Amino acid sequence: MPIFSIKYSTTASATPPSLVDGELAANLADQKLYIGQGGVTKVVDSLGLQDLNSVAITGGSIDGIPLSNAAGTVSTSNLIVGSGSTITAIDNDSTLSANSNSRIPTQSAVAGYINSKKGSLKNIYTYTGTTTYNKSGSDVTKIRVICVGGGGGGAGYSEAGGAGGYAELIIDATGISSVSVTIGGGGSGGVYFGFQGGGGTTSFGGYLSAGGGSGANANYQHCGGHGGYGYGGNVNSHGGGGAGHKNDHSAAYHNGSGHGGTSFFGGGNTGHHYSSRYAQNVAALGSGGGGHNSYFAAGYTGMYGVCVVYEYR
Repeated sequence: MPIFSIKYSTTASATPPSLVDGELAANLADQKLYIGQGGVTKVVDSLGLQDLNSVAITGGSIDGIPLSNAAGTVSTSNLIVGSGSTITAIDNDSTLSANSNSRIPTQSAVAGYINSKKGSLKNIYTYTGTTTYNKSGSDVTKIRVICVGGGGGGAGYSEAGGAGGYAELIIDATGISSVSVTIGGGGSGGVYFGFQGGGGTTSFGGYLSAGGGSGANANYQHCGGHGGYGYGGNVNSHGGGGAGHKNDHSAAYHNGSGHGGTSFFGGGNTGHHYSSRYAQNVAALGSGGGGHNSYFAAGYTGMYGVCVVYEYR
């Protein structure tokens, strides 16, 4: 039965003459450990004055791969990562175009890749109802915001509503996490001679806003509504004005209906014969409501506004 015992020496270069199986000997001067196995004394190697949590290995090999403390290139042959893939190269390509599981990018490559994405478009959000904008991540550094107000309502005799105003602003987003978004509704349409409803204001927090277009007759009698105006933007503009009064001279009522004011995104409702009414929502966001060509029929409701947010890295 093997025994377990320890011998030691404080004499430099002293080697135990013989050790039985399992017997240990330590040379404290050389900091070497010996063990007996099969009647042969084997050197475990240098102990060194090392911390248990940070042990350095000098020389030798691991699974046949030589270890060396000499300066030079580190080979990646047979280097296995947690996924089980064999690493074959260390890559300094900052485009990271290889799309490989066997290449490791350098810190320089990763930094170059991140820098190349700065300023690039990340997301586009379109809001047509009141809500809250939530920034998608800390990598978003700037946002471009467009606000268009709601369109005004139209009336009879072709009197049409004005389009919502327009505002656009570039905002530093580093300190932003969320912003309230308010969307202006479209103004209601009505019959001839009345003052028709104005569109609501669209806003992005306290940063910028776009007023709604005026309804027909709201600014002057027999006049199409004026366009709304933008505020707080790098760019602010009126929306287009609505068509004005048209007298109905023919018994067949063949006069065309009045077109609503054109918004930043396009024109208003389609024109039509006096006896027809087509889909009111077939119109650009923020455009004014069209006027009906008959005095006894109501004009169209203006289109609701919109807020568009572009996120940039």
